Amino acid sequence: MGNLHFHIGKEYTITKTFGECDVYQFAGIIGDLFPAHVNEEYCKKMPYGTRLVHGCLTFSLCSTVSGMAGVDSGHDIVAMGYDKVRFLKPVKLGDTITARYWITEVNEEKKKTTGECVMTNQRDEVVLTCQHYMKVIERIAE
Repeated sequence: MGNLHFHIGKEYTITKTFGECDVYQFAGIIGDLFPAHVNEEYCKKMPYGTRLVHGCLTFSLCSTVSGMAGVDSGHDIVAMGYDKVRFLKPVKLGDTITARYWITEVNEEKKKTTGECVMTNQRDEVVLTCQHYMKVIERIAE
């Protein structure tokens, strides 16, 4: 395998408005029916006053944008993990989140990359940050 074709600093983005159907489908898939996500009356008594999008559902946008960087590189990649995941502000139903991702480091020898992901809401407030690691894999000969 030759040089890795990742573009350090190139930004990949996706923007999504999280609606009620997103939260209920995700809750059903993972079995997380915690009242903060699915019970509006319960949430009226809580500090945020309304239902919140699951942190892991918001976080999943990082997989989308990091995958864009992998596809753009032309390599076959796998995610190696995430570090320093921080949920900085709540995401409420109806919030529009923009996930931005960029490669910060490429290790040619180990065929690995490090990236950063930052997510903001429609008010340009940072709601989530994390580091992400990818590895280039070789296809198995057919």
